[in-house]
Amino acid sequence: MTSHRLGIVRIGLALTLLLTGLLPGASGAAAEIAVYWLPADAPFEGLSDRLDLHYNGQTGHLVRVRTGMSVDMDAAGCRRFETGALENLYVFWLADAELAEFETPARILLRSGHEVLVETTGEAPRLSAAAEAALAGLRQPVRVSSAPLPWPELSAAPPVRTRDYDPLIQEMLNGVTTENFMVTWQTLEDFVTRYTFAAQNELATQWLLDQFLSFGLDAEFHYYEQSGQRRNVVATLPGLVDPTRVVYLVAHMDAISGTPETCAPGADDDGSGTSAVVEAARVLSQFTFEYTIKFVCFNGEEQGLVGSAAYVADIAQAGEDVIGAFNMDMIAYRGTDAAPPDIVIYTNSASQGLATTLSTACGDYLPGLLEPIIHVENMTASDHASFWNWGYQAIVACEDEAWGDDFSPWYHTCNDLIANYPQDYVLDCAKANLAALATTAVPLDPEGPYLVLSGSLADDDDIGSSNGDGDGLLNPGETVELWVTVRNVGTETAQNVSGELASTSGSVSILNSSAAWNDIPSWGEGANLSPFVFEIGGGAQDGETLPFTLMMTSDGGVQELSLQFTVVAPDLAFYFHRLDDSGTGNGDGVPEPGEVVLIPVSLANAGGKDALEVSAQLVSETPLLTVIEGTGSAATIPSGENAELAPAYRVHLSPDALEDDLLPLSLAISTAAGYEASSGFQLKVGSLFYDELEADGAWTLGAPGDDASTGLWVRVDPNGTEYNGQPCQPEDDHTVAPGTDCLVTGQGPEGGSAGAADVDGGKTTVTSPVFDLASLVDARVTYWRWYTNDLGNNPGLDEWVVQVSPDGGGSWIDLERTTASANSWLERSFLIEDYITPTSTVAFRFIASDEGDASLVEAAVDDFEISGQTQPVTSVADFQPGVLMLAQARPNPSRAGTVISFALPAAGAASLKLYSVDGRLVRTLLDGQTDAGVHEIAWDGKGDTGFRAATGVYLYQLEATGQRLTRKLVVIR
Repeated sequence: MTSHRLGIVRIGLALTLLLTGLLPGASGAAAEIAVYWLPADAPFEGLSDRLDLHYNGQTGHLVRVRTGMSVDMDAAGCRRFETGALENLYVFWLADAELAEFETPARILLRSGHEVLVETTGEAPRLSAAAEAALAGLRQPVRVSSAPLPWPELSAAPPVRTRDYDPLIQEMLNGVTTENFMVTWQTLEDFVTRYTFAAQNELATQWLLDQFLSFGLDAEFHYYEQSGQRRNVVATLPGLVDPTRVVYLVAHMDAISGTPETCAPGADDDGSGTSAVVEAARVLSQFTFEYTIKFVCFNGEEQGLVGSAAYVADIAQAGEDVIGAFNMDMIAYRGTDAAPPDIVIYTNSASQGLATTLSTACGDYLPGLLEPIIHVENMTASDHASFWNWGYQAIVACEDEAWGDDFSPWYHTCNDLIANYPQDYVLDCAKANLAALATTAVPLDPEGPYLVLSGSLADDDDIGSSNGDGDGLLNPGETVELWVTVRNVGTETAQNVSGELASTSGSVSILNSSAAWNDIPSWGEGANLSPFVFEIGGGAQDGETLPFTLMMTSDGGVQELSLQFTVVAPDLAFYFHRLDDSGTGNGDGVPEPGEVVLIPVSLANAGGKDALEVSAQLVSETPLLTVIEGTGSAATIPSGENAELAPAYRVHLSPDALEDDLLPLSLAISTAAGYEASSGFQLKVGSLFYDELEADGAWTLGAPGDDASTGLWVRVDPNGTEYNGQPCQPEDDHTVAPGTDCLVTGQGPEGGSAGAADVDGGKTTVTSPVFDLASLVDARVTYWRWYTNDLGNNPGLDEWVVQVSPDGGGSWIDLERTTASANSWLERSFLIEDYITPTSTVAFRFIASDEGDASLVEAAVDDFEISGQTQPVTSVADFQPGVLMLAQARPNPSRAGTVISFALPAAGAASLKLYSVDGRLVRTLLDGQTDAGVHEIAWDGKGDTGFRAATGVYLYQLEATGQRLTRKLVVIR
């Protein structure tokens, strides 16, 4: 077939990627899948959530378009291939792709620089004899991942911290001996072959496991599938300060040759690296480190990095925190260069910190013995690439450049024997990697006392100095006793041990910061004799991290230990409100000027802890609305649920309020345990319900039957997108500032492409709460929407649907069903009785879809409103409150005066008087017969004598119906 080179030059043919999935083949033939080669110089920003990555190489990426999606790649120069299975694909690394030829049944799909994309069946493809003879240097297959890999980060990872020369690391290097190294190296060669599928391979893995166990390390097999069950060998040296962070030293123990079943001694490739791993494990097992070290001998490398790919996928899925990995692959052939000999380090841009650490270690600990050479390129032809595939930092060290002119002449032959290599060079390479590994894992100095954190206990019961619920979790408002266990990993007893606790968190108040310990012997541990005590603020948020530092002092000096805890709290916020004016107004369900309205309010708990004894105080933020009865409560709001507060709030709308006025209300929320939060909502005069969608509420995102794969409804501040200069997704919501959020179909990255998160593969639904519209006169629903369906591939095919239900979602009637786009905010309004008879269970839903041919579809909804006919109430004399009520003065604090509202359950004598805190009468505001109902009295800030009241705290007192109510007022001048 015709060969192609991609390199830097793009293929001229402009293609649009179609749906990926099973493609119809010839009659009776097996269906094939489509994969694409995306050149490395083609930007993947905005595509990574639409393309599955299966190989990330030097000159390109092998990708599949996710089912149900479309990608416009006209300028990217992609190539499409149809193949039976991803498991049949390999990328073969070699000096020159143009010279590559393979034994059947391998089929070359693409040649690109050092990479050849090959389709085959069974095991890794084999080069033809002619190609083997023509190609010098590394020749390595890499198996393409059948499962999608994570896309690489757009920015490089932070560099690994370098450290100065450490005499303790030099002591470790002094423990590396030629005698021990040679015993390991020779034993590996003596297996004759370590070919992955030979019986000796299993014997070699058992021997390696036994070696690690003999050093006192935890060691085990890691099993994976490769034409049967195979195994890697893993040994662990736990860190003593933060054992969750891991540094790796790895090599591959398998070997290959032209006749691997009978001979594959692999002394250089990679008995040398494997022996270096074993020797490092022997030496480092005698030392202690801050972080955990794992020593791994991978299997199946020669067939495409199969063992390391399986292992790293497993630790990535488990969420292991990998600091970095040092890979040694062929470190025995010194070459013919003048001294000092090279050690070549391959790294990607994200792992340059590790490469620097290894290069610096050569100069610090082996001066003049090695010449480090760093290549920053995506050379993925060894096990370090398996770490790269999952976003971990990793490097590989080898004896020569992969395709240099001084490559080992015994590579992949039966003559890859120890006798061909000097013993000093391989030992120097092993020492350099050991030094870099130890530097990264941070050795602990054993001389004298050395204290490390062993454990901690946060006691939140109600015994002693602590005050909490005793569930072992840190909750807002709790007072906690902290017990800290420290271990002495030094060689001498730690005497006169004490600690000082501090925190930079604004949610922490430390009540007792000092504690002492008994003396702690070498390798002993102990806890503080008296507890540290701290208090967690009521405003601490669910999931908030509380960082602490503990300065430990002993006769060995001062050490800083770090520890942290996570707050588990309710997360209470406004969820939904109803309006009830049936007994206090005209009964039409709409808040109107002059009316008294009941507002049942629900709160939702999105936190990790049940909220007990919840109380919420309603406060008006406008003089146009007075809160008459402003306290609601709930016994429990479980985590993940919502509950309506009781009693309903009672408010009075001023006769001066105008239709469409927005009346903001805030909620001061608290629990008996000390948790505090604030939330709020708005009433719109003349509207039964108005939601600017600035906060989560009772909307349901998703519905049974939804099948869109991307572009699902979310509530966010949208990231705008364009297609050929035309707006696709809005950049801003419709609400007037400071509003920012709306409901939108998917949220792509900022600056991403138009198709980064549009609707694909089916439909997505968002549903409103259920509303009681039975009494609403001329009920009308109004909303602003954005709908894009006329850009990109297959325009104008997909419907935008808005529906109303009279029975809470049991049946649905169309309000809108259209394919017409409006790439801007468009107001839509419908008289509900034109479609259904308004009931007490009316709901609405919005549906966006991309069915059939993949299209570019975006939708958004904002400023949703249900309104009705407004009938201003000129008098509230008919309102009969059930109890005597006295509202909070508005404003309070007051500078020039305030308004005080109250309500009488029956007509009769009433007095409203203002007093100073020492009981002196300042002003009589009311004294006489007063009608039942709601009343407002203004105070001008003056006393009965006509002088302005001084700055201070005052009390205003209402007496009526044989009762007395008192509230506080603050005056500021």
